[in-house]
Amino acid sequence: MKKPKQLTVSILAALSASALPALAADGSNGGSWCQLLTDLGTPVYSNDDAMLIQAVKFFGRAQVQFASTDIDGIGGVDDSETFDEVRRLRLGTQLQVLNNFKVKVNANFMNDGRPKGGSREYGYQSLDVALISFDAGALLGGGALDGVNVNVGRHKVTMSHEVHTSSKKIKTVERSAVANKVYPARLTGITLERSKDNFSGTLGVFSTEDTPELASDVDGLALYANGTWELGNGDSVIADFLYNDAYGSSDNEVGLYDWALALAYLTEKNGWDLLLQGTLGDNGDGRGDRGGSFWGLVAMASRNLSDNIEAVLRYSYQGADEAEGIATNSRYLRRSHDADAGGGRGDQHHSIYAGLNYLACGHNAKIMTGVEWETLDAAGGDVDALTLWLAFRTYF
Repeated sequence: MKKPKQLTVSILAALSASALPALAADGSNGGSWCQLLTDLGTPVYSNDDAMLIQAVKFFGRAQVQFASTDIDGIGGVDDSETFDEVRRLRLGTQLQVLNNFKVKVNANFMNDGRPKGGSREYGYQSLDVALISFDAGALLGGGALDGVNVNVGRHKVTMSHEVHTSSKKIKTVERSAVANKVYPARLTGITLERSKDNFSGTLGVFSTEDTPELASDVDGLALYANGTWELGNGDSVIADFLYNDAYGSSDNEVGLYDWALALAYLTEKNGWDLLLQGTLGDNGDGRGDRGGSFWGLVAMASRNLSDNIEAVLRYSYQGADEAEGIATNSRYLRRSHDADAGGGRGDQHHSIYAGLNYLACGHNAKIMTGVEWETLDAAGGDVDALTLWLAFRTYF
């Protein structure tokens, strides 16, 4: 192992072995600063009797991270590299208007190209989510639409349980490559949501136009369905499905696969929160080595060691019919370095992640540390990588 890696290991080990327990020992879980942070997310205006605007609130998140990656590349072409990245910087607002409508808009204010050899650009970059939501039953008089919530605009399409979990609250610095394989870009469209008893479901139709704002082209469409079942023992099952009707045409601007299915089972055993997640899909025909079927599995366990310290373990596997049918995460095996990683694409990929998170103010302000080992069967040979993670995440 190279000296830069040894130094980073020492720093992270010291942080995990001494700093985090010391911070957790006071049991304060934040203080006045924490209350101030959480209060920022409360409405700045609220008046149920107002005719036009009943409530206004603002929200935002800032996430920075560091990684040190040691790569054993194809044919002995190895490298070690460190990365620092402003991962997300978002600000937004939410309004309750005309009693029945909720308007939510937030935007990305950072495009950090440094890990790819580019520059770090501040300022408005793109819309993250922009939605108008309303209860169709309440607005139109109930009946068949009673309890149906309608959302129109730019959506986060939640394929797989890891994607259902916001980046504010995920337990690992990055989601698994399995989840990111089926996670689409932001898509413009409409969803209908309905809950009854122990079931909640969503149906959606989205444009496949690639745009940083709201799409206007509906020539290419993707169809989405979700179902969540809360079981009597407290466990839950989540199913997500996406079919890309635009596959194989020029209207598939966002580069979606043909179809994908994700199933997740969540339970709790002896103080451990457990996730089992499986995915299956088809990249489509006519894509050569990047076509064909793909599949994946994620097993994740986490528990609170104290009020402030959270431990997490994750294993993920993905495979494909074709030689380049799956890919590693772009962070950071496919970023700017001198190792031959085969483009980060192959037909089999394994990853093991272990981490400790210090929740200084719940998820509103936390430090995340982790170690990840992964191996990829690329077309030209095997690629192995060891990555050390350190991140700070905050939101209001």
